[in-house]
Amino acid sequence: MPIDLKARVLTTNIDLDEGTCSLGLLEAASEFFGLTLQQARAIIKEVATVTATWRATAKAAGARSGEITRMASAFERDDLKRALAL
Repeated sequence: MPIDLKARVLTTNIDLDEGTCSLGLLEAASEFFGLTLQQARAIIKEVATVTATWRATAKAAGARSGEITRMASAFERDDLKRALAL
């Protein structure tokens, strides 16, 4: 969802108290899910690597250029850049 339509707050919380979409929160909650920080970071990077292909995937699925541009703020975030660097 583009950020001008809805803030980046999750409907399913990452931990018991917080619904903010945050890499720091994901890392901090890793133990809650039975993951080491290293395992959590590997998963985060794997998801980010796939997410980074969203433009090509949308185009291949038939999305028009304007639609792709409209959705950019939902995918192209500082968190994505940080996750790719893990």
